Amino acid sequence: MGHFRNASLQSNILSSVHGDICIRIVPMKVCLPFLLSLLPIITTAFHVRLSTSYRADITTTTGLGMSTTTTTVLNGSAPTFLSTMKKMSKVLSVGIEYSGKGLSNTEISILSMQLRKCKVSAIFTPEMEALKEFANEQKSSLGNFPGPCLVIFNGPPSMTKDAIEAGASGVVLSANCIDDGSLLSSLEGETIWKVESQEDVQSVLDKTNGSANVFLVDVHGEDVPSSIVESIPTKALWIAAIDAMQAEGNEITIAKNCKTRLGCGSVLIKDACVGDAEDMEYTQFCVGGVTSKASSEFKFSGLTGSTNGHFGGIQSNSSVKWRRPTISLK
Repeated sequence: MGHFRNASLQSNILSSVHGDICIRIVPMKVCLPFLLSLLPIITTAFHVRLSTSYRADITTTTGLGMSTTTTTVLNGSAPTFLSTMKKMSKVLSVGIEYSGKGLSNTEISILSMQLRKCKVSAIFTPEMEALKEFANEQKSSLGNFPGPCLVIFNGPPSMTKDAIEAGASGVVLSANCIDDGSLLSSLEGETIWKVESQEDVQSVLDKTNGSANVFLVDVHGEDVPSSIVESIPTKALWIAAIDAMQAEGNEITIAKNCKTRLGCGSVLIKDACVGDAEDMEYTQFCVGGVTSKASSEFKFSGLTGSTNGHFGGIQSNSSVKWRRPTISLK
C-alpha cells in the first residue's frame, strides 16, 4: 500500500484474506482503468460438475494461470445463465434457436462466430451434432470480445447427459422431468425449467428447495401468460420463448410487451436459424429490434438485407420482407 502517492488513499483500501486469496477494494477511479487494461488477457471459465446430490465443484480459471475451486449445491439452478442473461442495464438479452439440419461443421462454426458478433447471448439447439460445433467454436473465443455465447441443449431429456459431455453450458427440462430421479441423478450442468402452469412452477420450486432460478415460458401470439409469470420468484429469470417469422414482425412487439408488462429479462426466438441464407439477417433483425429502446416500429440501416431487397431499404418493422414464410399468431 505504501506505493500509493496519496496517503489518504491507504485508509480507503480494504483487504480481506481467505485462504490464499487476497481481495483488495479500491476507489473506482483507481481500479477501473486497471481492470479495463486487463480485459484482453483475463478470461474466466466455469467448469461445473454435479454429483447425484447436485453438489458441484466449480473451478474458476483466469488467463493469468490462477485457479480456485469451490463447492456449492445447485439443486437444479442455473447461476451462470442467470448472471449472463439477466442484465444490470435491464436491456433484454436475446437467445437464438438453431433447428436446422443441413449445414456442414464448417458452416455451423461460421454461424456460431457470426451469432456471437451479433450480440446473441445464448444459442439454443436440439441438434446434438450442431451443439458440438457451437460449443467448440464458442469455447475458442475465450479471451476475445465479444466473449462466448452460452450453448444450451433443448432436445430430448434422454440426451441431456450426452449434451453436457458434448460441451453444452446447460439444458432445458420440462417441469414433468422433476420427478425423474434417474435423469436428475445423472445430470450435469445448469438447468432451465420449461413451465406451462402455476403448478409447474410450484412443483419445480418445491423439488429443488427453491433453488431453481431460470424458467422458460412459451408465449403464443399476444397471449402473455401472466398467471404463470407472477408465480415465478422475483429474483429468478423468466425467458419468453417466442415463435420466429411472425407477420409484421410481431415477435418484436411481443418481446417488448413481455418486458414492460411482466418484467421479462430475456427472450428466446424459436427456430430463428434454420440453416438458410437468411439466418444472420433475421438474427440481426431480432437482436436489433428487441434491444432497441425505440418503439416496435424501429428502423434499420446498415444491414445486408437493406441492400439486397429483403428490407426494401431502410424500413419500419411492419414492412420487412423475407423469403421465408411468415406465420400469423393471434
